[in-house]
Amino acid sequence: MRNRFWLRRGRQRAAGPYGDSGSMPMAIMVTIVGLGLTAAISPVVVNTISTTRTAGLRTESIDAATGGLDAALAQFRSSVIGPIGAEVGSLDDLPPCEIAGVDPATGLRYRATITYYGPPEEGDDESTALPLDCPPTEVPTRAVLTVTGSGVAGADLTEGAPNTRTVQATYKFRSKTQNISGGAIPLASPATNPLCMDGGENPAPGTAVWMRRCKENGSDEQRFSYTTNLNIKLMSSESTDYPEGLCLDAGSPQRSGNAVVFQKCLGRQARQQWSLDNSSMFRGTSDGVTLNNFCINAEDAGITSRLVLGGCSGATNRNVFRPEAKAGAGMASAATGQLVNFQQFSRCLDVTNHNPNWPYMIVWFCKQAPDGNVSWNQQWSLPALATSKETAVPGRIRTAGSGNPGYCLRRPDSNNGYVTMVSCPATDARPPAALLWTMYGETGNAVTRFSVVDSNNRCLSPTDLKVSSPDTHTDGTAKVIVTTCSKAWLQKWNAPPSLAQPKALSGTTEK
Repeated sequence: MRNRFWLRRGRQRAAGPYGDSGSMPMAIMVTIVGLGLTAAISPVVVNTISTTRTAGLRTESIDAATGGLDAALAQFRSSVIGPIGAEVGSLDDLPPCEIAGVDPATGLRYRATITYYGPPEEGDDESTALPLDCPPTEVPTRAVLTVTGSGVAGADLTEGAPNTRTVQATYKFRSKTQNISGGAIPLASPATNPLCMDGGENPAPGTAVWMRRCKENGSDEQRFSYTTNLNIKLMSSESTDYPEGLCLDAGSPQRSGNAVVFQKCLGRQARQQWSLDNSSMFRGTSDGVTLNNFCINAEDAGITSRLVLGGCSGATNRNVFRPEAKAGAGMASAATGQLVNFQQFSRCLDVTNHNPNWPYMIVWFCKQAPDGNVSWNQQWSLPALATSKETAVPGRIRTAGSGNPGYCLRRPDSNNGYVTMVSCPATDARPPAALLWTMYGETGNAVTRFSVVDSNNRCLSPTDLKVSSPDTHTDGTAKVIVTTCSKAWLQKWNAPPSLAQPKALSGTTEK
């Protein structure tokens, strides 16, 4: 029997709210909207891909630039000589002023430009520093690095070129004498149009040293360092030819009338040792132990003239000098029993005019002697250094040295009051609280490190000479007070010159 089938007209569905009438137009509309959205989204997708690719290139470029910066820094840090632990910088090994490189693994490329700078021409204002020759023949104080990098092969490695990014940073060279930037050494008079030691431009061994009109804010020709060897060194004279610099020398044996000239610095050699004595004269030594009777003099008093050896008359316009604090403290230190202030770095705690009954103490020019045995009014018996409050043992600060009268440092009762002296026995099992001081060394704490603290927890400090109306002694030196303890450099004593050491790298920015 043949199977048959046939179509049968279906029963007509009644129209209602769930009928399918209009479904075809709806489908067509959805299709059209979908196509429209696809057309609209496609450029966005393409742009996103392009933006991602561009961001990737920019990331590669900044990676290349920072990699070049790291490479340059590595060259700075490796430009040293000497045994491990006692390395010193080598001028000859500093990186050249143009460096280029490529990372073989990634293909990232960079080009670095280095500009070396000497010390500021005006005070501490770094913006006045002049760029040095390249390669530098003088010791630089900082270097500005400008590095351009790219991840695109063949890109022009110049600042602002397509497919590149540029970074800039400043590298500051560290020094063992960071607090000694060099300062002027003027005569005590005249006060108007004063005269300063002057080395002239690019002096060589044998060049005469002069007294010339002091230049406002200082200059390389008048920036000297008073070293721990008691040398007087022209700071700008350090170079490849004279790595230790040029120092004042009056020949040997020393005689009245000998010219004071520059010679290569010899360190602790008697002919180049000059001790600032009780009258603030630079006195010579014949044996490196005792002072002789020859002092550095202006050949003609009160006017521009060369320096010669002469007598030690105490003439303020001929042989009494007032070195700036930035010139340095010479040999003065804890080893000589002196208390050297860090902010006013060539100034030491001093019994005013050798009179322990004076109503206040001062910080005066640090006195010197080739054997370290300075006058009693700056020589002290000091408490042991503490490295923490828990281990601190307070003690007296008492005069020491030949002829000392046996007086102790006494704190005032009030904040910002003057420190004075009081007679005290050589030993005292139970000294009064007013005579007790705690001396800190390196504590790791910014407030307590290298501070001298009284029994009221106030800190020893000179008065601030930088305020509009400073409280000073008649000669312009600071008085000594106790004040609320802080991080201030004025409150630091016998701290290493490198205490204020800056970060090696600073100011990293993208240009």
